[in-house]
Amino acid sequence: MKFTYSSKQVLIPLNTDFGLWGFILFFALSMTLISCGKENLNVPLDNDSVAPSPVTNIQWEAIPGGAVITYTIPTDSDLLYVLGEYEIRPGVPQEQKTSFYERQMTLRGFGDTKEHEVKLYAVDRSGNKSEPVSVRITPLTSPVQQAFESLDYYSDFGGITVSLLNESQDNLVISILTKDSLGDWEDYDNFYSGLPEIDFSIRGLPAEPVVFGVYIKDRWQNVSDTLEKELTPLFEEELDKTRFRELRLPGDGANTWDLSALWDNVTTRYNGFRTADNEGLPTHFNIDLGVKAKLSRFRTWQVHDGREYSASNARLFELWGSNEPSPDGSYEGWTKLGEYEVKKPSGLPVGEISNEDIASAAAGDEHTVPISAPAIRYVRIKIIATFIAPPNASTGGAWMVETGFWGNEVE
Repeated sequence: MKFTYSSKQVLIPLNTDFGLWGFILFFALSMTLISCGKENLNVPLDNDSVAPSPVTNIQWEAIPGGAVITYTIPTDSDLLYVLGEYEIRPGVPQEQKTSFYERQMTLRGFGDTKEHEVKLYAVDRSGNKSEPVSVRITPLTSPVQQAFESLDYYSDFGGITVSLLNESQDNLVISILTKDSLGDWEDYDNFYSGLPEIDFSIRGLPAEPVVFGVYIKDRWQNVSDTLEKELTPLFEEELDKTRFRELRLPGDGANTWDLSALWDNVTTRYNGFRTADNEGLPTHFNIDLGVKAKLSRFRTWQVHDGREYSASNARLFELWGSNEPSPDGSYEGWTKLGEYEVKKPSGLPVGEISNEDIASAAAGDEHTVPISAPAIRYVRIKIIATFIAPPNASTGGAWMVETGFWGNEVE
């Protein structure tokens, strides 16, 4: 019996009769040859010990908390990336890599405006590093320190409202501290944001003097000073939903559900406010709170059955308030209290949701009423757009399954 083979195949005569043991022997030999043919597949195509030339023509421009470095890459054909090594502060090394397609490198994370050394290396496909080229950069004021300069907060219902500017739109953590009975600081809450204008409130505190401390930090553990104040939160409680009633006026949305279900504390049922698909936007409904109150905040719940932050759930809406609404259903006698947008926490496109989105929708979307808003008895929610229909859409219904209001009764 004769047969030929290579690393890729085994050729045998078609009329050869091995028998069982011959087949087993042939199969084992085939697998061995195939394995031998594959054993070198993970070896790099380029494997040498020749270091590439260094980058040249280095220039840099300062940015808040960092710098943008531009350079000319070497002409080595096996160049893979450029590596930057530096310390954002003593003992805290960082590195940044950019591919050979790039001609610049952005460095971030510096917490001061001191001079810092950066070493640049050209690295090839064999892992060889060029001789380092050193450049000294001086960052602008860091995003943390920039934000701290605008940081302020004041007493609000059940806590405080914090505001600051984040011109660099960096991802910041704003930490709130309170002092315990022994005068020691303890963490109370944290707020995360990369928005250019940050404004949020913390709640749950009694209407008695509290010493607060607020500071800012970033992902590189750069930390600002602490802004300390003693403030007294305003009294806040959830308004009694058993007093709520529908206020039906001309021009209200043609609701196909039962509006009273909007305040029944059930957020998982298809009931509350839902307009017909062909009614169009904007649309609105009214609630008699049963008492005159200075509102601090409110929550709205959307249909959350896999359609969180999608479909006909309300996305853009306005809150209006009145003590003497016009009986003709117009906006005479109403005051706009605020404009609101329901935003998906994850930032994912419509139709994609994360666990965070699901949990947020189940808890309800919270909205703050400006402290300057007047005390009112009647509220009107005017829905401008849904997640499927833009403002002034001629078709597409709007949904909302629950609401709740907080504040302070004034009579």
